[in-house]
Amino acid sequence: MTFDAYAPMVDPNLAALGRLLGALAEDAIFGLSTGGGPNMLEGLGRRRGEAYQAILAGHRLNTMSSELDHWLVEMTRAAAPIFPPAWMPMADVLREKVTLEVGARGLRSLFSSKPSEKDVLRVKRLGTLATRVLRAVYVADGPLDNEEQRTVASLVASLGLPDEDAQPLYAEAPIPVEQLDVYGDVEPAFAKALLRGAWLAAVWDSLDPREEHIIRVVANKLNFPAMDLEGLRNDVVQKVEARRLAGQAVVDAIRFVLSDRMPGHGVTLAAKSGAIMIPKRYRDEVMAQVGHGAKVTLARRYTQLSGEDKNMVLGIAWAAALYDDPSIARRALLRARHDRIAQDLGEDGAKPRLGVDEWVNDVLAPAAFPMGAE
Repeated sequence: MTFDAYAPMVDPNLAALGRLLGALAEDAIFGLSTGGGPNMLEGLGRRRGEAYQAILAGHRLNTMSSELDHWLVEMTRAAAPIFPPAWMPMADVLREKVTLEVGARGLRSLFSSKPSEKDVLRVKRLGTLATRVLRAVYVADGPLDNEEQRTVASLVASLGLPDEDAQPLYAEAPIPVEQLDVYGDVEPAFAKALLRGAWLAAVWDSLDPREEHIIRVVANKLNFPAMDLEGLRNDVVQKVEARRLAGQAVVDAIRFVLSDRMPGHGVTLAAKSGAIMIPKRYRDEVMAQVGHGAKVTLARRYTQLSGEDKNMVLGIAWAAALYDDPSIARRALLRARHDRIAQDLGEDGAKPRLGVDEWVNDVLAPAAFPMGAE
């Protein structure tokens, strides 16, 4: 066997940083998909710090590309105290501080990071109710599918309960809605968040009358006004339609930017992003285009998106572009494609790129610093 003395050597430091960059790209896609904007990436990165260290050390972790279900549960838990994903049923429940992931609150936080017993009991009570309602809505039209099981697991994980309280919730059998016990004080804001989450779970895959019945029974138990319940339903339907359009735009943007990586990670990142963001009722049509490898033609189909959603689309597309650690020359090509997408959307692509680039650099630079002495 002969060896080429002039063959390029693989730099282990560059390889480690490249692996980390791939993880950061996936995390940025998730973080931006939540609707929290680029500002939430900093907090998400802090909560993912141990995972990043493990990646640098060569450990194999769950990824968006290969283990979507497990990765999403981990990411949702990490995002819980920062900005729960807008596409996740019961995200509004978490925003009502029904999670222990935020740690201690108020004056207690000055002396301890451990939440008070009162907070633990509140999260356990309200989190259990939210989990049971979510599961009841899901099983109303048949057994839970993989995506529904993942969503329930994501909610339970995001509550941040001790294992002895969380484990029974993961495995609990569905409880008939008539037997659901609503006990203790239920704040109006929590009741609204709970019912909004129930509507989102039902509408995400096409509203079934049996699901609607479940929600109305829960609303009656909460003494929630019927007119307000209808208002929540209409609002959720509109938001699901908006998610459909934004999700389609994300899939098309990734496929356009990474058109020379198809087949390859251009397909994978587009498909996984679509699985996260596009409501189930609309997903098959979009995924069929990805599977067939149909070319993306920019035709100003998404100009009606809000400015916030346009920036989200552009940010996610740029994060996907960074996935395989492109060279400077390739970045120029990717940027040109990205600018074409921005022009098609009627938006400036520079700001979303800057938001992603700054966060990625802020994570990579400290990781690389110790390597500079070698």
